[in-house]
Amino acid sequence: MSKLPFYKHLLSHLIEVPIAEYRSQYNSRLNVILHRGRYKLVTHGAIYSFSDLYSNFRKSFERFDWKNHPVKSCLILGLGLGSIPDMLTTRFKKNIQFTAVEIDEKVIQLAMEYVLRPKNIPVNVFTADAASFLEWHHGKYDMICSDVFIGDRIPKELETEAALLGMKNMLKPNGILLYNRLSRFEPDIRNSLAFRDETFLKVFPKGGYLDVQGNWMFVNKLEAFSKR
Repeated sequence: MSKLPFYKHLLSHLIEVPIAEYRSQYNSRLNVILHRGRYKLVTHGAIYSFSDLYSNFRKSFERFDWKNHPVKSCLILGLGLGSIPDMLTTRFKKNIQFTAVEIDEKVIQLAMEYVLRPKNIPVNVFTADAASFLEWHHGKYDMICSDVFIGDRIPKELETEAALLGMKNMLKPNGILLYNRLSRFEPDIRNSLAFRDETFLKVFPKGGYLDVQGNWMFVNKLEAFSKR
């Protein structure tokens, strides 16, 4: 990737600056956009990544009790442009070993090209379907961030009790799960409430969700997060 002219970075604080458009086996349109000095990945109207302005995870991390739940390893389901390792490393100044799962090789390439290599953020990436990864992988992590979407929908196989049990089995004893869901519109809210009552709380009875501006972040331990 050639270095962008400085004026484009300045312009991005006024308007969104289109950088490139791609397509892949899994996404018919992948748009890389420079906005407010950050790279954003957009497909079919859904934002997949936006650096530290990816507010659903940023707000969750701001409320998280890092002192009593130290995180040395983090599994990311759904890499996007690498917003999660980016913000944890650059904004929150955490020294974490990252592992990510992303089914789309083109998305992995874009994450490496636009964010991870330029910022020297090492991430061990598995090119795999997240649901099948949960069945065969045996790693243990201090934190798991689930951020898998097809457009604006979570794959059904990741909404099952079996998938949540797979995540639970990969958490260390004091580990934390953050599971991103939409909640902007009434149908999304109804679906998320049903998911909480019928599935999530069966696996994580001490869990619940954080309201993070248009999304709900389901977590396995509500006490690990402040109420603000």
